[in-house]
Amino acid sequence: MEQTNTPKKGCILVSKPLINDGFFEQSVVYLTAHDAEGSLGFTLNKVSSLIAQDFIDEFSGRDTIFYGGPVEQDALFYLHGYDKLPGAVEVGNSLYLGGDFELFKVLYAEQKELSMPLPQPKFFLGYSGWSPGQLEEELKSDTWIILEPPFNIDPLSATSDAWRTLMKQMGGKYALWANAPSDPLLN
Repeated sequence: MEQTNTPKKGCILVSKPLINDGFFEQSVVYLTAHDAEGSLGFTLNKVSSLIAQDFIDEFSGRDTIFYGGPVEQDALFYLHGYDKLPGAVEVGNSLYLGGDFELFKVLYAEQKELSMPLPQPKFFLGYSGWSPGQLEEELKSDTWIILEPPFNIDPLSATSDAWRTLMKQMGGKYALWANAPSDPLLN
């Protein structure tokens, strides 16, 4: 897990302590696009109280839905490892975004029924988006830490404790922040 100064598709953004932003406080964002048109990603550690079956009847089980970001929170997105899914967009690290949803539902059901060793997909409501140059400005303001793969966490299985886990793994001053309350002024 190496830090870099340059955001790119497939990296992870870790919010710095004291970001002072309600949604992105203690966030871990997987960046799925970064180009001249802006940046797009999904927050990996903001758990909702919803499950996939709440949206798609064919889904069984208790697959948690995460809040991917503050943009389009009424839309369902999914990251997965199905490399042959038509229409899926490769977003780095053998991960894919979206694709033929009807076929995805079939593959997902088969995986569940057969206990196939495929990576568990991750579902999101909304996404995190930045207009051209916006993420770079936030980086100049020292808002984010950028991590390059390989990561010490799996983006598809990251949970609500991913921020604290990554902070501890980075060590030093970050390890100290890992156990601090989200609002240190309340301490």
